[in-house]
Amino acid sequence: MAADSSLCVDSTTSSSITIDMPQHAATDSNMASVLTPTNENNKRALQPDTEEESGDQSQSKKRPLTFVASWQKKTYTMTCTPEETVQQLKKKLQDLTNVRPQNMKLLNLVKGKLPADDTRLDSLSLRRKPGSDAIEFLMLGTADEKIFKDPDQVDTLPDVFNDLEYDYFPSDHPTHLDQAKVQRKLKDTIAKTNIRLINPLRQDYTLFDCKSPASHISELMRPGMHSFLTSAYEHYDIVIWSQTSWRTLEAKVTELGILSHPDYKIAFVMDITTMISVTTLKADGSEFKHQVKPLEIIWAKFPQFSSKNTIHVDDLSRNFALNPKAGLKISAFKHAPVKRLTDRELYYVARYLLLIVDVDDFTTLNHKRWRSYHGVLE
Repeated sequence: MAADSSLCVDSTTSSSITIDMPQHAATDSNMASVLTPTNENNKRALQPDTEEESGDQSQSKKRPLTFVASWQKKTYTMTCTPEETVQQLKKKLQDLTNVRPQNMKLLNLVKGKLPADDTRLDSLSLRRKPGSDAIEFLMLGTADEKIFKDPDQVDTLPDVFNDLEYDYFPSDHPTHLDQAKVQRKLKDTIAKTNIRLINPLRQDYTLFDCKSPASHISELMRPGMHSFLTSAYEHYDIVIWSQTSWRTLEAKVTELGILSHPDYKIAFVMDITTMISVTTLKADGSEFKHQVKPLEIIWAKFPQFSSKNTIHVDDLSRNFALNPKAGLKISAFKHAPVKRLTDRELYYVARYLLLIVDVDDFTTLNHKRWRSYHGVLE
């Protein structure tokens, strides 16, 4: 094996400080005497202004609140009274987006922990942008019609082809149509990518189920995940590359204990911002636009790695369309509550990675047949 080897693993798996300066009370006795009314007329003259000011503050508290939610590249504006609750705000969002309140997360609405649904809006420290009365926030959630449903729970299944689930096995000769355009995208992405090493390098359904409900993410972890990464770490540097935002990726790898495990270390992580889109041809000749994970980005940043010593493990083979010879397609890990009892995919992958450790050039291997590989013949 080459001195340095890398393992790229897909993971299917995105504050401000406000300082209030207290107003200093006047303590000088002479100043106090100057500000003190000297007769009843002066006192009465001051009273209306005080009442008016108090009334303005009261009206301000009762003034309707304007919310602007961002969801799937669109914005939705709503008006709520201060007495309404977070649940009522979510209900208005449901009317606009068809996302159920229980499936929503309202980010940046307030600082810190997400408020409970029964919390009154006027009790929250709502975050406003400077110079704006509107409260802007980000909503996460999936509309009813896009939520996964078990076929057994659906009376009639339409004969619809879903491109989001479409996958293909890239050939050794890429089918993306505009090679020059792809190369320009690749060059631009390499230039703007700054990889921060978490641990020094040495000489999404891949690791967990991202959709099934569970009380804790550990219940969605693929069997053998930590054992697989521990085994691979003996001979490979490990990179996590996820088709999600950095915020989501960071939360998942942290909750799964990947970044803090004592028996292996992750070199660095990459998110969806380092992926590029290409257009390929389906078997029927129609065009299909999708995103890919170009290993050239890693190779450009770390020249010790190349196609000869890099292997890309992913449950979607279209993700390695630009580097088909480096791609190792494994089965997706879905329906974790049931599949976790029988899934052993990562144990088999670990075995394969150990069998090819002494191969000097990975491009001589056919990763499509990894399950039947028995090692280098003596």
